[in-house]
Amino acid sequence: MFTLIRPLSAVFLAVFALIAAQAYAPIYDSEADLGRFPLYAAAVSFLIGWRFLGRQIGKALWLSVFAAWQAVVLAAVATAMFLAVGEVFRRGYRRQYGEVIEAITGYFGIVVDWLSRGLVQEFLILLAAGGTIIGVVLHILWVMLEARRHDR
Repeated sequence: MFTLIRPLSAVFLAVFALIAAQAYAPIYDSEADLGRFPLYAAAVSFLIGWRFLGRQIGKALWLSVFAAWQAVVLAAVATAMFLAVGEVFRRGYRRQYGEVIEAITGYFGIVVDWLSRGLVQEFLILLAAGGTIIGVVLHILWVMLEARRHDR
């Protein structure tokens, strides 16, 4: 049954992605212009929050927190993959890749580069703490929404 937990989880994860993307920008490169990276991260996180995290909330508190951690990691990987596609197409258009296999290995190289630069301990602590807070808050909201639904 559809409840408000799906849109709430999508919004919470998208807002957290905006905050985390702004914290990630100086880690990536202080002079780099990441452009619309925070908006792309928020959009991908919104979809993951709606489709993945919203379904997992409410079974148990520890499971809600674990699902929120998974959603944060999935959002980071999916955002890196999404942004890598654009970079591979730009490099392919400029003919920096001679063969198809170079483009494929280049894609994975770009994804690994996006993810490896985020392996700073303070940033990982931010992601873990954000996932924990999102999981606990969403579980509490789910309990309140279910209590209200059962009272009707």
